[in-house]
Amino acid sequence: MRSGTTSIAPAVFLFLFGWLALTAAAQAQYPSRMVKAIVPYTPGSSADLIARNLGPRLSEGWKVPFVVDNRAGASGIIGVQAVVGAPGDGYTVLIMADNFASAASVRPSSYDPVNDLDPVILLARGDYALMASASFPAKSVAELVGMARANPGKIYYASPGSGLPAHLMMEVFKSTMGIDLVHVPYKSNAAAVSDLVGGQVSLMFASVGVALPLAEGGRIRILAAGAAKRAARTPEVPSFIESGVKDFNVGTWFAMLVPKGTPREVRAKLHADIAALLKEPAVAELMLKQGMTPAGGTPEELHDLIRSDFERWTKIVREANIKAD
Repeated sequence: MRSGTTSIAPAVFLFLFGWLALTAAAQAQYPSRMVKAIVPYTPGSSADLIARNLGPRLSEGWKVPFVVDNRAGASGIIGVQAVVGAPGDGYTVLIMADNFASAASVRPSSYDPVNDLDPVILLARGDYALMASASFPAKSVAELVGMARANPGKIYYASPGSGLPAHLMMEVFKSTMGIDLVHVPYKSNAAAVSDLVGGQVSLMFASVGVALPLAEGGRIRILAAGAAKRAARTPEVPSFIESGVKDFNVGTWFAMLVPKGTPREVRAKLHADIAALLKEPAVAELMLKQGMTPAGGTPEELHDLIRSDFERWTKIVREANIKAD
């Protein structure tokens, strides 16, 4: 018995050593095949534009395809759940906006934004804008507040869905300014914007990247943009703090995450390559045109951002008694 056990041990050791060597080699060669980026929004959204900005550059450097897969629906939850359930091998990544935290605050059973995925890198930050339809009489936040106080419950605002930042920010805005506006949730950002442009609803929050082309075309007006200071892309528009909205410290962000358990070496490769791209002038220029600025930072910093956002939005959802559609 003793000699048999002794003879088996080297074989087991050699097998494990070989398996570990193959695994390490596979990770060292990452990526060796197509990488799929799931974007839980429609084509043309800010997160989609970021993915398509970075994708060709990553493909060129990696010599493998980087494919964008739009999985819109349920306030981004469908796409997030697809990544949560994907293998943790680095070949499926998530490119997500800040509603990653807020959507889960309204639908807590959908996924855990703090623990279900591994953070890679913060891709970009941006400012939010308060848009008004071109036919809406108010041309400033002060005029809007005056109208709303004179007509409580008679002014309607759009959002792409309950629990998304556009919805929660308006609830914060309402509470801060002491006004009553009526929420009209839509199934997508495009549908909400369409009705805002058409005058079916009067107000909506959106990123500056979404709002600016509409304003430049005369289809909407921007009443305020940027939190404490004016947004870089709209220097002529007052910030929210300038407009009298106290402590309105909100902004949009975009990030890359991967399935839980993705090897550390793979995450490090993704982080290093994308961090390098974010420093390229051409990448920064495209982001700036879309109302965003390149970010970066460590995975730990991104994890802390997600956790703090989730805690903040969960508190707002609870206090405002916001329910899922």
